[in-house]
Amino acid sequence: MVSGKKRFFTIKRHISLLNILICCVLCVAGCISTSPRENAKENGLNKTGEQKRSLVAIVPPGFTSPFHSALKSGAVKAAESIGWNIDTVSAENEGDFAGQVAVVEQELQKGISAVSINPIDAKAIVTAVREANKAGIPVFMHNLITPVGEGRVIEYIGYDQWNGAAKLAEYTCQLMKNQGNVYILTGISGFHANRRTQGYRWGIEKNCPDIQITGEQTAEWDRTKAIEVATMALQQHPEIDVFYGNSDEMAIGACIAAQKIGRSVNKDIWCLGIDGNAVTLDLIKNNKMTATLGVYPDRIGATVIYQMQKFLNGENIPYILQTPSIVVDRNNVLNYEEGSTWIMPESGSPELDNGKPTGIQ
Repeated sequence: MVSGKKRFFTIKRHISLLNILICCVLCVAGCISTSPRENAKENGLNKTGEQKRSLVAIVPPGFTSPFHSALKSGAVKAAESIGWNIDTVSAENEGDFAGQVAVVEQELQKGISAVSINPIDAKAIVTAVREANKAGIPVFMHNLITPVGEGRVIEYIGYDQWNGAAKLAEYTCQLMKNQGNVYILTGISGFHANRRTQGYRWGIEKNCPDIQITGEQTAEWDRTKAIEVATMALQQHPEIDVFYGNSDEMAIGACIAAQKIGRSVNKDIWCLGIDGNAVTLDLIKNNKMTATLGVYPDRIGATVIYQMQKFLNGENIPYILQTPSIVVDRNNVLNYEEGSTWIMPESGSPELDNGKPTGIQ
């Protein structure tokens, strides 16, 4: 029989061993579990513990569109102004879903302090978001406010694409005096093309239902492809009055196609796009393009950097940061260029890819 005294010391010894084990587990957990903000701070230190220049990454779908080049320019200038290094890298083309994931994973190996992605495909990019989450690297998304399905994203930065497209639809109604025929050039299938096409259709139906949507076809965000598609569309539907492109480059291509067959821009053909790129603004001023939805790509790029800085400095930032958009034509193009139409971004609502206006579920 074990005496009461022996039993007491045996229990006491077991309790002591258990306490030691718990302490070891907590210590190990404390060593390997860090928040994205803490991990980013560690990435900002060199081997001697001194502060080094932070390295952040901006990953667009590609650089075919001047929009992404302008956004890159704004981000690079902002990063330089606060003493940061920056990588701006993309996949080979804007349809390379796997390539974009691979680019993000390569950047994660460089010890970056944060990454911002404009995903080609919301589902495909989840793999990269998870990898960044595992590495404790903060993830931002830009040029969209549509949350991806899985993984942790610190902040989404961009404009309301449905609402922006609806603004262009209302502009179309005024331009055409509620009569006419429109042909839509869509981007590569996905939430960007969905929201920009559905928002425009919704705006036409709401404001001028007598305007007819004559046709719709993808031009894959590309000017050359848009020239081909618009040329065929005009042959099949010579009654087309307006081309609406999901991007500026496609709208520019449509105007080029129309001029090749003798149409005159802003007289018997009108071309509308989305982006507000510098090349588009020049065409508007020279009467070779009608209007664009100006979304301030360079300022979006700068905003991404400044929001990263706020987060890494411990400031609270909104989950959705909505940037402004405005229809730009010959009447206000100079004001847009000089920045007087810009308003500061505000906390907003997620834009769901649900076929409905933003804020309606």
